[in-house]
Amino acid sequence: MKNITVVSHIVLDTLFSDLKETNSIGGPPSYAGLTAKKLGAEVRLLTKYGKDLSNEDLLWFIQNQIKIPNDALSTTHPTTRFHIVQTTKSRNLQLKTRCEDIQHIGEYKGNAAIVSPVAGEVSSTILSNLRKKFEIVYLDPQGFIRRFQHNGECFLDKIDKKVLKYTDIIKMDQEEAYYITGSRDPFKSLQKTFESGVKVSIYTRGSEDVLLRCSEGLFKIPVVKNVNILDVTGVGDIFAGAFTFTYLQDKDPIWAGSMATASSSVHLDRLGVLKIPEIDDVVNVAEDIFGRTERI
Repeated sequence: MKNITVVSHIVLDTLFSDLKETNSIGGPPSYAGLTAKKLGAEVRLLTKYGKDLSNEDLLWFIQNQIKIPNDALSTTHPTTRFHIVQTTKSRNLQLKTRCEDIQHIGEYKGNAAIVSPVAGEVSSTILSNLRKKFEIVYLDPQGFIRRFQHNGECFLDKIDKKVLKYTDIIKMDQEEAYYITGSRDPFKSLQKTFESGVKVSIYTRGSEDVLLRCSEGLFKIPVVKNVNILDVTGVGDIFAGAFTFTYLQDKDPIWAGSMATASSSVHLDRLGVLKIPEIDDVVNVAEDIFGRTERI
């Protein structure tokens, strides 16, 4: 069984959408972790959470066989919390509380690490240490470029580019790509990250096709159309979990991209972690996507 470690804070999300307020366990440990577990990985977390995380939420991880180390509990900081205001046109993120940094990786090692900080909790030093211990490092750079005002409002700033040299796979959206490469041209962004030594560079564009650059060339992976979108929270993390596990299994970035695209889009009409699909929900969709993928 392939093992995957998710490196990120556990998050408590409050989602405000259509005058409704929904509270949910969240963050990459939940979304990427459960996705990889459902696909067949052994999943463990390198994380931090506070005493305010309920027993019910901890039981959720236990029931889903996602392993949390004993030293993940912070005695000094609360669990990271976000308020997310989502409309049809925008998504605003506000940091309410933040747990302490992830400072040690201990004896962690294995097949793959999904490094996806949400609020700067992973340093470049931790990332470099993970690079030495894992066969594959998948990076979602969101937490390396997010900054927060005193009231918790989120804005973006340039990344420390040395994190790229510790990365095998990177997934960027349009704004993240700009703050990583300085270019708003997706093809230039993909080329720049690929030339930095990243083996697979992925550029997501919302409802447009996913672009992927690897040693075999540049590819356009179609997304699922006509999806009823209720909640996009955690979609990038679902993508990460599906891509990393599939890439570990088959070493085919195009098939991994097809599985990730399918997994992150089939249940967008569901809230929170309920949108994480079962493997039977995505294989046929992924095969259709794979068949329509084009080299460009």
